[in-house]
Order: sequence, then structure tokens, then C-alpha cells
Amino acid sequence: MATFSFSDLYNIDSLQGLVTSLTAALGIGIGIRDQEGKYLLRNGSNAGICHDLLEKSPVADLPDDPASAPARRTFSPCIRFCPAFGLTDALIPIGVDNVLIAVMQVGWVRLSEDNISDEEYRTIARALQVDEDLYLEEAHTFPLISREHFDNIVNALSLIMEQLSLLGHKNLYLKSVISSLESQEFLHQQEKNILADLAEKDSMTGLYNRRKFEEAVTLYSRLKTRKICMISGDANFLKLTNDIFGHESGDLLLQAIAKIMNDLAKSDWLVARCGGDEFRVILPDTTLETALDYCRRVARDCRRDKSLTLPLSIALGAAEWDSEKESLQDCFSRADAKMYQNKTALKHELRIPNYIMERLYDRQILVREVVENTARIALEFALYLNFSEEHAQEVSLAAHYQDIGMAKLPESFVIRGQSRTEEETSQIHLHVTHSYTMARQFDELYKLADIIHCSHENWNGTGYPVALKEEHIPMESRIIHLTSDYVRLTHRSATAKYYTKEAMKQKLVQDSGSIYDPKLVPAFLEYLRTQAE
Repeated sequence: MATFSFSDLYNIDSLQGLVTSLTAALGIGIGIRDQEGKYLLRNGSNAGICHDLLEKSPVADLPDDPASAPARRTFSPCIRFCPAFGLTDALIPIGVDNVLIAVMQVGWVRLSEDNISDEEYRTIARALQVDEDLYLEEAHTFPLISREHFDNIVNALSLIMEQLSLLGHKNLYLKSVISSLESQEFLHQQEKNILADLAEKDSMTGLYNRRKFEEAVTLYSRLKTRKICMISGDANFLKLTNDIFGHESGDLLLQAIAKIMNDLAKSDWLVARCGGDEFRVILPDTTLETALDYCRRVARDCRRDKSLTLPLSIALGAAEWDSEKESLQDCFSRADAKMYQNKTALKHELRIPNYIMERLYDRQILVREVVENTARIALEFALYLNFSEEHAQEVSLAAHYQDIGMAKLPESFVIRGQSRTEEETSQIHLHVTHSYTMARQFDELYKLADIIHCSHENWNGTGYPVALKEEHIPMESRIIHLTSDYVRLTHRSATAKYYTKEAMKQKLVQDSGSIYDPKLVPAFLEYLRTQAE
């Protein structure tokens, strides 16, 4: 199948001039048609019944097989006598690289050897159902020549068409060369654009990089008459995210913040990531109030984004350039100082462990009622055992966050009670180590990390994660294990086994000395009895 057309390879206007000149010189009609018979070039408009009928004549199939034709040569011409009209024409194919793209039609003519009488023309007119006299008159306007003369005309035009085919081959080659060069130029330009982007864009976020930011600062520093604001930003919890959830999660955090900052910025503002968790914005022709409003909107959209396990948050500070008293870099330093003030305030506002627990409730990995009741009963039982208030609060706090490490379970993970697969069970067991690692990241949980780490160990050493046994398990962890199982297994759930409180008390007695501390079980049962009174 050809992927090019006649008009792709030739100048139509120039060829029209050639066809017109040949028509005048040879005294014979000439036109070029495509394979469907549509005229591409013609020798002029000829009105009349005969011409109307002849123009609708089909382009005949050519005798040569295209596959057998030599490269860059045309097919053989075909001379046709049409008894229905009493006229003769010739078809000279035009091919390029064995592909037929057009046909030159020569004629119609009356051959002296085949000339018919006027009565035969009238018979043809009657068959065509047209006016006999008018048809006869028009038929005599077609040139009358000998077959030898017509053959010479056809041969001469065939040679011209062969040269036209060769020209088409060369034009096709040049066209492919030009197309290749254009493709190479396009690819080269794409490479240049990519390199230009790499030179001034941050590959992770798509924002401008430090180099571009510093170039812009240099440029704007000369424009002392313009009102310019600067914003300094610092993404919160990047290190925490990397440490707990890995660098891929840290990258997602940076990308999410970058998208919000870029989407809310005006087109002439320059938003840049200058490395690590640093973001900077230059706001030309902008008031301080507009800059502060932008900071508020960025903070708002970050708060609304709940796609990550840790809160999306960035500390921002803004300053307006006083070009008469300071450099643009001084202005940025003031914005940076305000950013650090805001970062300190945000650190106290955002309680990350609570945020993580809320996400676990939303994902239905943990049940809020179970967690809160476990913490409450652990506090009460510790007080019942004569722990100090402060010590009992620590036990309660550790009980509350003992399963925080489940935040590292895949988003698709669903707690399915007794129908867990071996891999899912392994992931759940591993969460205790994650809870320990995460607890060590937070000031309020740091000293409770060891208690959390041992809260799933069994008295007989069959627990996890390190199979501690008996007195090697911290007392606080033994209390949490006991109270946690009691609350969890007496909570009605569609995904886990349920015990009545009485049945659970019997289970505690049965598992005393194997799963639970045998000294704590009777004390806990006594505590429960006192609570029921």
C-alpha cells in the first residue's frame, strides 16, 4: 500500500502547464486521473454530451503485474477502442517504486482505420439515449488520426511519463530524507528541551531547582522598582516519613506538597524545590497580603490531603522586599526566619501518633473502641496493682499505641480475623517491631518503646517478636498483653472470634502460665470482679 499520493511528489501547477502545452502541441486531449478515475490534471473544460459521458468512463486495469515490474519503472501503456462510443484512448500508468499512483489518459480520438459511419454514430446515440444530431456533431470534433500517428503520440508520452516516474522516485527519496532530518531535528529539540529542563527543573517534583531560583534572585535583584515577595518553605516530617515508611513514601510527600504549591501559584511566580525538604517561592508584583494568603491556602490544602499515612504539612514564612534598605537575599532570610517560627508552632500543634492512629481507624485496621477501652482498663488495672499514677499512665499510653506499627501494612491490607493467610500473619507479627521503631521517633513514646516491643510476648516464650518468656518480659508488657486480649476478644466483631466476658475469664484461667503471667491472671479477675460490684 502506498503511503504517499501524486500530489505529495509533484508540483501540480507545473504539471498542469505541461499537460496544457502537450495538449496544444499534439492536438489531442490529455488528462491525469487517479486509480478511482478522479481527474488530478486535465487539458481544460470541454462541454457537451460526448465529453460528459466519456469523463465518466472507468480507468481500465493495466496488463502488467506491479510486482514483476523493474524498480522505478512504469507499467506498459494500454490502448483501448470503445465500441460503445466509437472512439479510442490510451492509458499510460505513472508508477513510483512499483506503486501505481496515477494514470495519464490520452484521447479520445477517431482512428482512421476504425472510423465508423455517421449512421453508426446515430445508432450509438440512440443506445445512449441522447440527441442523435448533437451527438454526431460533437463526435466529429474529436481528432481523426491514423493508428501509427496515435502510437507515436502514446510512445512519446510514455517516455515522458517514465521520466516523470523517475522524478517521482527522486522526490520520494528526498521526501524521506527530509522527513528523517525533520525527525532527527525533532528528537534533537526534544533532547535539548529535556536537558534544559534537567538544568533548571527538579526531577522529582517538576518544580524549578536551586540553580534556577538563584538565577531568578540575581535577575530580580536588579529590579528595585518592582514589588516582590519571598516565601520560604520547609516540608514537615520528611525525615520521619523516610525513617518509618521509606524514601519512596518521602518522595510521595514531597511530590504532593509540590503539586499543591504549584497549582495554587500564579503563572509568573517561580516555585522551586531547593533540595531536601526546602521549598522557595519568588512572587513578583505581589503584596505581602497576597503572599500570606497563598501560604494559608497551601496549608489548607495540605491539611485536606489524607492520602499519606503522616499528615501533609509544610511550614511557610513570607516577607516583602524593602529594596531601599536590604538585598533580595536579606528579604529571603526574613522569610526563612518566619518559616522556622511557624515550624516550631506546627510541631506542637500536630500530634503525629494520634494522626497515625486516626488513619488506622479510617482504614479499619484498628477499632477505636477497642484501643480506648484497652488503654483505660490497662490504666485502672495498673492502679489496682498499686502502680503510681505516673507509672500507670505510662502503661496506659503504651497500651494505646502498641499497634501503631500497623500503619506500615499495605494500603490494600484488610484484617480478616481467623482467615488470615500465612503471609498476612507474618506481616501482622512484624508490626510489633514497626511499633517499636516508630515509638522511638516520638518524644512522648520514646521511653515506652521497649514496653510496646514486648507487648505481644507469651509467658511460655511462644510469642513474638523475639520469644521472650516469663520474668524477662517487662511487667508493663504483661499487663498490656492481658488487658488487650480481654478487651479485643470480648468485643463483638464480624472478622474475629468473640467470647462472652464469662467465657473469656475461663480462657484467661486456661491460658494462665502459658500465654499470660500466672500471677497476674487472678489479680486481673479480682479487678474485674471489683469493677462489676
